[in-house]
Amino acid sequence: MVRKAKRPERRRRMRDVKSEPAPPAGVPPVVGPPSHRRAPVPDEEIVNRLNELLEAERAGVEAAAALKRAAAGGMTEADVKKFGDDEAWACAGLHRAIIGYGGVPSDRTGDFGRKVAALQSEGERLSLMARGQAWVAKRLDGLLAMPLDQETRTFLAEMREQHLENIEACNRRADELEAPPSPPYRPLPLARLREAHDRLYFGRWRAPGATERDLQRTYAQLGRYLGAMADEVQRSRALEARRSLTKARRAYAKADPGLHGEAAIRSLDNALSFAHSALNALLQQSRMPTHDPAGFESFYDVVGLPFREVM
Repeated sequence: MVRKAKRPERRRRMRDVKSEPAPPAGVPPVVGPPSHRRAPVPDEEIVNRLNELLEAERAGVEAAAALKRAAAGGMTEADVKKFGDDEAWACAGLHRAIIGYGGVPSDRTGDFGRKVAALQSEGERLSLMARGQAWVAKRLDGLLAMPLDQETRTFLAEMREQHLENIEACNRRADELEAPPSPPYRPLPLARLREAHDRLYFGRWRAPGATERDLQRTYAQLGRYLGAMADEVQRSRALEARRSLTKARRAYAKADPGLHGEAAIRSLDNALSFAHSALNALLQQSRMPTHDPAGFESFYDVVGLPFREVM
């Protein structure tokens, strides 16, 4: 009885198909839209980039282990555990993505973990961890600009968010521990204020595609920077620096963390610009050259591996 019930429907569908007119001679048939299912065909560039990240993330697992072994109060046990868990999760996801694109996962591990472990102080280790995380985030930005399947895109976007959170955590704790400034800044006066300014200046919140969370992180980071700047202005008694800092605080007050889009970016940018003027006023009072972020751009343009000796 089931078969008899289905036969009329099948014949009706077959008649519908036969009733469609054939395309005129010489005219190519219309091809329907491609399926959203992507066959796992190799894509050499994407696979290479994913493997590059996989090697770096394995090194990140080793770096997290080094932080745990050297636990000296720089980060809480929960922070270190999250760091290691994030790196391990990223490794697993990258492995799946590489296979999904028809590639072969690399079995190599970068030497970043060994470099972190070799540093003497907790603050230095955290600063270098932040640099390594920033390198990964930059590479993720490049990958997310490429045509990817939705599953891989969603995974990489979440991975990016985790790394940006870890950058913020590492930099914050390194500042609290008064870690030495990074090598390009160390011989300079007001080195910590210069470096903190440039972290903001070259931050992702100013790049195309910045997210609301990027702006929220910048808002918190800029607030801490203005606090550190206020301490230095108070010690120096520099009137011009004080005036610029007041303008920076007014602009910052307009940058509500709930804002998004151009209004938020403009307020944050104005606050940072006035903070830069305050920094230069401090330097000028000591008869020092002003600070030009452009001279440090290569330090933040981390398109190569983050394991150079300069780090």
